[in-house]
Amino acid sequence: MRNLALHRQEVSCLDKRHFGKPRRRLSHRPCKPITRRAPCLGFPNGPGFKQDLETMLDMANSLRHDPEKPVFHVMPRHGWINDPNGPVFYEGKYHVFYQHIINGCEWDFGIVWGHAASSDLVHWEHMPPALLPTPGGADADGCFSGCCIVDEDGTPIILYTGVRLRSNPECGPLPPAECDLNLPFVETQLAAVPEGDPTLTMWSKREEPVLPMPPPDMPLVGWRDPFIFEIKGKQGNGREWGMLMGSGLKGQGGAIMIYRSESLYGGWRFDGMLCEANNTETGAMWECPLLLELTQTQASPKASAQTTGGIQSIHDSHTQLPTPTGKPASFREARNQGGQTDKAVESEPGNFQEMFGRIEPQPIASTSGKAAGGVSLLSRQISDLSIVSQDNGSGSSQQPAAQQQRQQPRQHTHFLCISPDAPTNPVLYWLGAFDHQNTKFILDGAKGPLKLDLGDILYAPNLMIDGKGRHILWGWLQERRKVGSYDYAGCLSVPRLLHLRGDRLIQEPVPEVSNLRRGQCWKTRHLSIQEEEMTPLEGLRGSSLDIEVVLDRGDASAAGLLFQGWDAAGEGSAAIVYDWERSVLEAIYEAPPRDMGATQDPDAEEDDGLRRVGGPVEADSGDVHMRILLDHSCVEVYLGTGEVLSTRIYRFALFPSV
Repeated sequence: MRNLALHRQEVSCLDKRHFGKPRRRLSHRPCKPITRRAPCLGFPNGPGFKQDLETMLDMANSLRHDPEKPVFHVMPRHGWINDPNGPVFYEGKYHVFYQHIINGCEWDFGIVWGHAASSDLVHWEHMPPALLPTPGGADADGCFSGCCIVDEDGTPIILYTGVRLRSNPECGPLPPAECDLNLPFVETQLAAVPEGDPTLTMWSKREEPVLPMPPPDMPLVGWRDPFIFEIKGKQGNGREWGMLMGSGLKGQGGAIMIYRSESLYGGWRFDGMLCEANNTETGAMWECPLLLELTQTQASPKASAQTTGGIQSIHDSHTQLPTPTGKPASFREARNQGGQTDKAVESEPGNFQEMFGRIEPQPIASTSGKAAGGVSLLSRQISDLSIVSQDNGSGSSQQPAAQQQRQQPRQHTHFLCISPDAPTNPVLYWLGAFDHQNTKFILDGAKGPLKLDLGDILYAPNLMIDGKGRHILWGWLQERRKVGSYDYAGCLSVPRLLHLRGDRLIQEPVPEVSNLRRGQCWKTRHLSIQEEEMTPLEGLRGSSLDIEVVLDRGDASAAGLLFQGWDAAGEGSAAIVYDWERSVLEAIYEAPPRDMGATQDPDAEEDDGLRRVGGPVEADSGDVHMRILLDHSCVEVYLGTGEVLSTRIYRFALFPSV
């Protein structure tokens, strides 16, 4: 449910020199709510109607007060969300857990594991929290990040980091000096199992810690975020479990610790460092480590510029959240700043049916007529541009056929990913080889470090292998504005497929995302744009859009799409631009007003009031295949060459209460 056609959009083609200039004021028309068709004639009165109506009205109220709120990204109805935790496929359903503050929109101690479940990766039901802090226990002040793995007997098990503040007098004695990291809190690795419920709603914590404390006499800066994977035995026979632990060495840089065991429940042996940095350029602490052997795949056929296609609007029914700046953006900043609270924060389950509920997506109809806040195509000396939609719904943007046929030697098979220090830093990855016998990932000779996302909002990803053998990743997408009167903060990315094409990491939305497409498909092809010329793309509207574009360079040096702000003076406008000369994908947008208190990326460039976020891509001078998922303020841009740029575009920046 939770669907309302509240906004209209106008699309036009723009030369780059028009970006940022004032535009004509466009009229605003009254909004009309769009509801689900009743199963029969007359007033709908089915058993689920009341809940559906309440859900729809809740969404209408949220969007009325905050039109920047995304609707098809996963997030709880209210509160703060950060790291995705323990995604797992179990009994025919996808489960994703996440760090969640229930009664606030800023990070704080007392964080819980939120929980959402889906059978198709796009329609999600939010469940009661899976893990809550236990007063007086090792997780009394927070259930930090971790993973979920299905044991050999088919039982899921959660492994996570529990924390208790040193200042909490109810949490027992501190670790012995040789194992005490002298952080504001004490970290312990814990486990939980479901209470015989196939929906994974109720979990029981095991009394004994999986790992009570880190190895003695090591200069560690942290010890958290366990990640489980399978490894071959030392002699090449049998199988063992491997556990990665995020860490770092004082004065040296980030590091990943590795443990081994034949059982998920205990018997873990420290087996040294999987890898470690020799400087702090990639961070002093490597959080949320991931290791996965990826599969090689060939690019599937992609519609060419001669194929008819289009831009299609999509809508789902999730709600999302804005990010706070009054407190540290996450426990990571609080930890690194040495911050702490005076006492433990205790969370009560409360009325979860009312708080979380079931959120059912419905189509949002497109309304006719012109309106502000449109998408535009930004061009500089571009001779031909085709906008295409893939009819087979694969949800992927691929390279032209000539590039698909190129064969590259398979040099690297393993994907190693880390989140360095704090959410203001980009997530990094390497492609290399994992030595099963010596349990080492050799950084020398590996490809990287590279940015997992070229934008400024993704942090702390997690991944899973589903029932089809697909490698699927989620990341935390942060806000880039100050929390004002909003009752939410943050969301998760759409689920991404990971695979290798030669020596290149390919990220693309799961095909199921295409099932969110609704309404009439807008298409055009062979659209020529001249320099310094604005060419409106009439008929393309919507605050949630799924756009597939093929940019044929011609003699252009750069081209892209301009998302126009809703303010007549152009405030809030943003462009997604590909620069052939520099091989760079960028988001270029109006710098937010000072009084909005937006969080700023230190790496973002500002030039004449414009802010730029992006980075280099591995592309040649040919066509650029681009898929853009626009969900109100949340934007994810996927290139056919495998790169992704995620960012926020606040086009209602001056009207937070409209």
